[in-house]
Amino acid sequence: MADLDADLDDLRWHYDEAYLIEYFPGPGRWVAQRRDSHGTMSADGPGQLLDLIRADYAAHPVPRDARPCRFLSEGG
Repeated sequence: MADLDADLDDLRWHYDEAYLIEYFPGPGRWVAQRRDSHGTMSADGPGQLLDLIRADYAAHPVPRDARPCRFLSEGG
């Protein structure tokens, strides 16, 4: 669990202003949602998700003033 928390913290530290990042243990999925368009991507592990985020951000940078968003599981 500590590795999972550390991986999640690391992803959020670098990309939290642009993406909402979560780990869902039931399906074991790592998920990132853009804060502007709410486009969502998922991966089997944190390294895969990091690669997807980097590619997505390079292709279409997320404005840093993007409106906050929430996953439905957070009550949004």
